[in-house]
Amino acid sequence: MVGGGSLLWKFKTGNSIETRPVIASDGTIYVGSSDFNLYAVTASGTKKWNYTTGGAIASSPAVDSNGVVYVGSNDYYLYAFTSAGGLKWRYKTGAAVSYSSPAVSSDGTVYVGSNDFHLYALTSTGNLKWSINLGSNLVSSPTLGSDGTIYIGSENDNLYALTSTGSIKWTFVTGSFIYSTPAIGADGTVYIGSEDNKVYAVNSAGTLKWTYTLGGSVISSPAIGSDGTVYIGSYDYKLYAISSIGTLKWSYATGGAVTSSPVIGSDGSIYVGSADQSLYAFTISGTVLWQFTAHGRIYGAAAFQSGGVVYVGSDDSYLYAIKASGKGATCDLVECYNADIEL
Repeated sequence: MVGGGSLLWKFKTGNSIETRPVIASDGTIYVGSSDFNLYAVTASGTKKWNYTTGGAIASSPAVDSNGVVYVGSNDYYLYAFTSAGGLKWRYKTGAAVSYSSPAVSSDGTVYVGSNDFHLYALTSTGNLKWSINLGSNLVSSPTLGSDGTIYIGSENDNLYALTSTGSIKWTFVTGSFIYSTPAIGADGTVYIGSEDNKVYAVNSAGTLKWTYTLGGSVISSPAIGSDGTVYIGSYDYKLYAISSIGTLKWSYATGGAVTSSPVIGSDGSIYVGSADQSLYAFTISGTVLWQFTAHGRIYGAAAFQSGGVVYVGSDDSYLYAIKASGKGATCDLVECYNADIEL
């Protein structure tokens, strides 16, 4: 087995973690859990605070420039918290805010999707600016373009582009449900995965640029490398690297479904989790740098902090902090067990 990055600590929640952690400018790590709680964790792995919502949290948190933390819950609410853990406000939608994660624009507007079929735009004080019914559950998270365009996928097979005032610019139809969150390339191309086993590259005007068929359905969201390479996972257990013109560069077979979304480090390394309980680190050419093994499946994406630390959650209820730098690390979770901090 390929050696893993060194385990720095692990933080225990009360149930599975399916969300991506987010790191604030002060180094605080925020992560949601299926135990209904949002946790604020220090960079050394101790709890700062937690807040109990009325439902499981599968929506990844977002932090704005003022340190306000936003997260959705299956209790139908979008929450806003101060960095000290105080509730600023909550806004009730018509159904669970499940896997759709909030996105915050430069003017402070907060966008989030709900299973009541609506995309919501809220002010930073929690007032509704507008909402629009997009015809089906919104599990995909909104992505904001540099021109203010909002992109989001839906369970009705459509990728939508909307103006900042809530009108539809265009709709692009795929062959099945969209759970994947759109990614935007440097040239404005929008990339999205679909349950029809395909990844789509869509021009900024809403026309098809190219499509590539994978070996299984796609929930994973794409990540775009500096050279335009599209990295995306699939239920066929593989991570794919697809060129900017839609040709396969390489793929790597893990031991389980790859529903986790890849993320790219500052050195170009690619990190992705798998249902085989591992977090993988790859070079841009597809070579495994290391493999870290947890005690549960990894569904959410990883997050980075300066100094080469990677944070990732697992359905074993733990948030892991892993030292990512160095290609020679040789310990996995079992071998590094003495380094665990169990809280």
